[in-house]
Amino acid sequence: MRIAVLHALFDIAGGAEKLALELARALDELGYDVEILTFYRDRSILERNINLLAPGRKPRVVAKPVPLSYRFLDVLSPGRFVRLKRLLAIKSSLKNVKKEHSYDLVFETCSNTPLNVDVSYIHFPVKIIASQRLGKSFAYRLYHSIVERYAMTIEGEPRLVFTNSSWTAKKILETYPEFKGKVHVLYPTVDIEYFNEVADRDRENLVVTVSRFTPEKGLDKILDVAAKMRDYKFVLAGSAERYSKPVLEDIERRVEKEGLDNVELLVNTPRDKLRELLGRAKYYLHPPYAEHFGIAVVEAMAAGCIPIVYRDGGAWFDIVSRVSDILGYSDVNEVPGIIRRIESDRVLYEELKNKSISVSKEFNYERFKSELSKYMNYLLETRIHS
Repeated sequence: MRIAVLHALFDIAGGAEKLALELARALDELGYDVEILTFYRDRSILERNINLLAPGRKPRVVAKPVPLSYRFLDVLSPGRFVRLKRLLAIKSSLKNVKKEHSYDLVFETCSNTPLNVDVSYIHFPVKIIASQRLGKSFAYRLYHSIVERYAMTIEGEPRLVFTNSSWTAKKILETYPEFKGKVHVLYPTVDIEYFNEVADRDRENLVVTVSRFTPEKGLDKILDVAAKMRDYKFVLAGSAERYSKPVLEDIERRVEKEGLDNVELLVNTPRDKLRELLGRAKYYLHPPYAEHFGIAVVEAMAAGCIPIVYRDGGAWFDIVSRVSDILGYSDVNEVPGIIRRIESDRVLYEELKNKSISVSKEFNYERFKSELSKYMNYLLETRIHS
């Protein structure tokens, strides 16, 4: 049984890329012959990100140079038009798969658009992102109109749709009501055991945020909290690419201007260094962004950090709300009060820390593989009888 996992680009080391690699790993361990099909703009970036997300493993990757349409946009405006370039790349991937008739099942994990494949894993529908144009500039509206129209040209009807949280599943069904009964939550796997190794270490007055350095994440809001809590150190760690430069420059400029000597930036931090950092921190603070799932949130919990997240998205409804209702905020100005309340009650601190570790274990790899196995049985049975 040969299976293709289509993930058009590994240009960043994000949650979607991690999901694609873990999906291929689980399918391989379940006894299937699996290949990851992808493109690369720079092969060294592809290899770096795969090594970062799957250290010590050698997944079977079939990689080709990005298509001419992608290169044209990349030259025209480096680091921009990311969603459109991914759609262009996935369209080329689909053409390659159709030419190659030896795959029995095809999973697609990158486009965030339902396609004519066996399984589309949708992290968040690109059609929703493209439709949120109210109050935006003309250039923004024009670009996302193009993205939406292009996405519609490659839309199809997968046999199953997987997604990362109940919150995202609701969004998908609001966008594609015809998929009722096809949309299923398959939580991404998290390296619980790896991060849990540091859960019992001594803690410092340290607050960690892990995120890609991109504009939509709202990382500048973390500085609002740091300015009010000078007795705590704040570390912003995460991956950065060419499009991250303005975000990093804005943060660095504000840190210098406001004299925020309790703030540190760590860019493209190795996984072992990130674990060591989380093993010292008391709190994990996610920026005010409705995270569709939140792998970094679960990793921090497994490492013994108490999570504080925006009161929306999968990170809240599917993860942190299971720990305690007091750990969600609607405005970052609430965060200092949340931390001070926990710090004033040692029993509460220990309860929240232990509950965070316990909840994190629900997102382990073996559970992911077991759930995937059930869906594979369904896919194979329906394929045989169709």
